[in-house]
Amino acid sequence: MLDENYLSFITDLKNRGFEIALHNVGSGKFTRKEIIDGFNIFNRELGFYPKLHINHASNPDNIYWGYERYKSPLKNAMELIYGGKRKYYGTDIESDYFWGDICKEKITYIRNYTFNDINTLKVDPRMPYIDKDKEKYSNFWFSSSDGHTVNEFNALLAKDNIDRLESEGGACIVYTHFASQFVDSAGRIDREFARNMEYLSGKNGWFVPASTLLDYLLKQRENKYVTRNYLRRLDFRWALDRVVKRLRFKR
Repeated sequence: MLDENYLSFITDLKNRGFEIALHNVGSGKFTRKEIIDGFNIFNRELGFYPKLHINHASNPDNIYWGYERYKSPLKNAMELIYGGKRKYYGTDIESDYFWGDICKEKITYIRNYTFNDINTLKVDPRMPYIDKDKEKYSNFWFSSSDGHTVNEFNALLAKDNIDRLESEGGACIVYTHFASQFVDSAGRIDREFARNMEYLSGKNGWFVPASTLLDYLLKQRENKYVTRNYLRRLDFRWALDRVVKRLRFKR
């Protein structure tokens, strides 16, 4: 059964120019049939299929997730941590959670890494790119800057960082959860967040949905493939940023 209030909210966002993407068909365990049904409902209610996908943290239907995200040696280390057990089955054709073929057909962009730097394009200058080891069930991959909760978001979008992003002529795609303390129990928006957004809105920036930016960047790419060494560098930068985030934000 559809949540009509939520559908109206999403439809209003779409009509205001916001991109409606896919974060799996939901949080939890979803079989191939449920995923197909979810795509069909998405298309029926919104008039299009999602172009961009971001994996949930622990859905078993995630695409190229867990140790499959990385290249060796980080992949080997993660595989040891998982005990060699596969936990994510979106690309496993033998699994009830398989939907890799649908992903390949419908989804243009999938996000992998998140970084602490506001200039996403500076850290991952080749995005969006094709990873030839994942080409069977995916098209293009991109990264984002980490604004997980209001604390990380406010640190990321601080005035000095916005100024640096502008001076570097960079591009930023921010990952966040607006349910994470952006509004208090009285319904008041976090003041620092509001100040940062007001400052950002005063800039002469190009404020567009993520797929619009990625489409633009893709047109600039003559070679859309990246090397394993390039991805290894992103692996290690991601791992370093996770340590810094843990120390700074205890997350």
